[in-house]
Amino acid sequence: MLMAVNVGNSRISVGVFQNDACELLFRFQISTDVNKTSDEYAGILRMIARERGYDPMDTEGCILSCVVPQLTHTVSEALCQLTSMTPMVVGPGVKTGFSLKIDSPSELGGDMVANAAAVLQNQKEKGSARGGSVIVDMGTVTTISVLNRAGEYIGCSILPGIRMSFDSMHGATAQLPNVAFSAPKKLIGRNTQESVRSGVIFGNAIMLDGFVRQIARELRCQAEDLNLTMTGEYAPTVLEVCRSRFEYDENLTLKGLFYICRNNTTHE
Repeated sequence: MLMAVNVGNSRISVGVFQNDACELLFRFQISTDVNKTSDEYAGILRMIARERGYDPMDTEGCILSCVVPQLTHTVSEALCQLTSMTPMVVGPGVKTGFSLKIDSPSELGGDMVANAAAVLQNQKEKGSARGGSVIVDMGTVTTISVLNRAGEYIGCSILPGIRMSFDSMHGATAQLPNVAFSAPKKLIGRNTQESVRSGVIFGNAIMLDGFVRQIARELRCQAEDLNLTMTGEYAPTVLEVCRSRFEYDENLTLKGLFYICRNNTTHE
């Protein structure tokens, strides 16, 4: 079996796959905490894994991506304790299976690399997109990655996430409440809570529709020729009001880590 671990700004996602196929046996999440030690992380991960009937010592492959630099070594050490093997860390020197046509490849987050790897593998199995690919990951921040029709990663946009938008309005204003996170029924809000939800949810959906149109223009293709994929905690709510036809995959990042680990093991 293969263990894939993605350390995000707010949560750490863990997925366990069959070692010979991208079959996710189970997944779970814990909170990201820069104050926890490797021993603490190892203990938490071991306890949850065993509750799922999985012995971490049965792991045959382990891969880690981390966007919190101060936790890369900590979580890596925890996985060493957990599995008795050194995890592969997504970064320079790791074969991704595609080219990074950006100014500083080392700056690209491992989660964005994994998302691209998963999308490209999906295209190999189902047929490539005629115009390229757009990958939206709606987590603590929202990232919009672009692959051209040759399958090369050519850049991205990064903007405040959904929860960050809600929290910033509540924290920086005297009269705007901290509202429940849900999609509004209509754009024109008739009270403060409806108006805040409309502004954030519809605002993000309309923004994404605009990004798709602009990306299509820059790639010199039609918007309908783009392969659109979305993942992340807040994606389902925005998809409810988004006009662009995104395919949602909540496990996209973990699947991408699986493919990267498998490909690097195969080429060793």
